[in-house]
Amino acid sequence: MSLHRVPPILQSVVQLRNWVVENVPGTDSMPGYDLFIKLGNDVAAGQPLTLAALAQGLPYPAEVVERQLARFQQHGLVTLARDADAGIVVRATERFLGMLERYGQAFDTVFIVRGELRGRQLLVQSDDPESADFGRLLYDRMHDLGWLYLHNYGAACFLVASLVRRLAQLHGRAARIVSGHAEVRNGDNAFLLGSPGYAKPGQIDGHAVCVIDERLVVDFGLGNLRRAYRRDFHWGVVADYRRDGAAFARVTFADGGVMSWKDDWQSPGTDAELARYAPHIDDLAAQYVERYR
Repeated sequence: MSLHRVPPILQSVVQLRNWVVENVPGTDSMPGYDLFIKLGNDVAAGQPLTLAALAQGLPYPAEVVERQLARFQQHGLVTLARDADAGIVVRATERFLGMLERYGQAFDTVFIVRGELRGRQLLVQSDDPESADFGRLLYDRMHDLGWLYLHNYGAACFLVASLVRRLAQLHGRAARIVSGHAEVRNGDNAFLLGSPGYAKPGQIDGHAVCVIDERLVVDFGLGNLRRAYRRDFHWGVVADYRRDGAAFARVTFADGGVMSWKDDWQSPGTDAELARYAPHIDDLAAQYVERYR
């Protein structure tokens, strides 16, 4: 286990906690701090705001939470009222909502919400939850290493497929590279990726992906789709390996479009392209091991 990344993470957590204690009245104790976070989460999620509901989600007796709510009320963060059925009902004030907004701004200075970012960039369509999670893990780590940006390797599909294969093998999984081509079709419109005759000067025909455990297709080399097809296209796709004629994987997009990967044609330059990138794989894999061990 590598611990060198832990101190910066803990420093950021402490920085946020200090911001809350210094700016939100009544949060100078753990019950106060935890209640602010819990209350903020429930307000944003539209959850019922009652003493019973808040206490159920906190590791403190209800009387401790009630005392802390009274402190918040003194500072103008909440109002409390009694209901015959619900008990003590809590309402967040405009002051509390303003504090919550400022907390969000402070959070954005030290953290990026991983799920939100990944949801915009990575498409996962798999019936195998464990394999899908492994695909997400590889995406997160390769993204954090900066490898998936267009100015790095995001458009070099043969290099990225080689990297994914090596990393999967480091995790003890079987992995192989598949050379072929892909098609994105939406109605009568189609965009061909790696099909013969479409390469630009300095490029070769063909597209490469990695197949892991004969179950999962991982394609993180989609930069040319973002360049030539749609700027908002996914940075990566994880799909089930499922043979259907020439196609070995297929995903459906929210707008009804379909992307298929096929191996009925392989670029004659595949071996040379893989050999071109092979000298770099050891060094890049060493960076991965050093960071994530």
